Amino acid sequence: MIAAARLMAACAFAIVLAAPGPAPAQAQAADVQAAIDRALPVAREAYAYLHANPELGHKEVLAQRYLTDKLKALGFTEFATSPSAPTAVIAVFDTGRPGRTIALRAELDARPLAGNASEPASHSPRSAIPGVMHTCGHDVHASILLATAALVRANPERFSGKLVFLFQPAEEVAGGADDIVRDGVLSRLGVERIFALHAAPGMPVGTIGLTSGALLAGSNYFTLTLSGKGSHAAAPQDGNDVLLSAMRIAQELSYAPARGIDVASRPVVISITKFAADSGAMNVLPDAVEMKGTIRAFEDVVKGAPGTPPLGQLLGERIAKLSAVYGLRATWEVRPASPPTTNDAALYDKLLPMLGAHFSGRVQTGESRSMFSEDFAYYTPLMPALYASLGVSRDGLGDGGLHTADFTAHPDALRTGIELMTRFAEFGAADAITWR
Repeated sequence: MIAAARLMAACAFAIVLAAPGPAPAQAQAADVQAAIDRALPVAREAYAYLHANPELGHKEVLAQRYLTDKLKALGFTEFATSPSAPTAVIAVFDTGRPGRTIALRAELDARPLAGNASEPASHSPRSAIPGVMHTCGHDVHASILLATAALVRANPERFSGKLVFLFQPAEEVAGGADDIVRDGVLSRLGVERIFALHAAPGMPVGTIGLTSGALLAGSNYFTLTLSGKGSHAAAPQDGNDVLLSAMRIAQELSYAPARGIDVASRPVVISITKFAADSGAMNVLPDAVEMKGTIRAFEDVVKGAPGTPPLGQLLGERIAKLSAVYGLRATWEVRPASPPTTNDAALYDKLLPMLGAHFSGRVQTGESRSMFSEDFAYYTPLMPALYASLGVSRDGLGDGGLHTADFTAHPDALRTGIELMTRFAEFGAADAITWR
């Protein structure tokens, strides 16, 4: 059936072009792969450089300089800026042919390693900066996008509309995508659709994952302060035993999704990531404890839906009752961060059959939601968007978890990523895969 579909597509393509002697579908597919072959060294070089020189959010000066120089060498002459995100690199290429204006996005920033540790010596490439490493694959994403830009500039006749290559800073901290959205740079450029990918540890190289609707949870941060009466460590009965009581409340807060919320209809994960108390002496029980952490959910935790109490409010009420039992005063604050990431259903329905027919790897589909969050979510309310998973696992590489020092990516994943972003560029501007 797939072979027949490809043959029919090739015939239709020949009729539309009305050109003599159109190349068979197989030859055209070989042309695509040959173009990727030519662009691949760009990705490999960029990956080695970016991985060895990781930079934290808002400080991506080396990455900005490297990418800007490479893009100019490729022939890019039009660049946009985002005042609130000065380390962003935004290159624009107008094909001169009718079509939509679309954006292809990648991130630039790395993450700190716990305890100022170094990346494992077995990794290659390896971070040259102690305490900082690309543990989330942003160097992979940026390298793929740069190579895609090289491919487009080398084959401009294959593309339509206007293509915006967005290298975004500060995905791991506040003020990345949200600053770019707030500045309105994509609106001024007339961007109508946006596409991105993300490394997926454990997913085999050659496989991409694509789903419709909500796929990544929103991220929210909470701070809980519990205070009461301290006492001497020898006489806990003279105070509220604040530390021990706070430990019990911390457990109840973590258990709340299982026992106090309908998780079938309102999936939520609560994680306490900081628990701090200090009495100032080894023989004194403290009078206050501060907890911080995240609430991951597919809804607005602060505002809620009409007629439904917000999750933040429900949790605050539960904490207030528990605190009263232990004689503690509770201060509960919730701060929203990135909203849920949602793939546009219509865009997904249009693109999936084309990828199924023409993508050289495996397209893994179906409902797949994760409690990870992504600031790509700030773009999705503005325009139709698609965000895909990229398999990076092969031969013992690409199995380490995101945000851990064990994270790696097999270099063959670069090829798959370039092919996917090329297809996004084709389809996004023209609603068709024209290069078979």
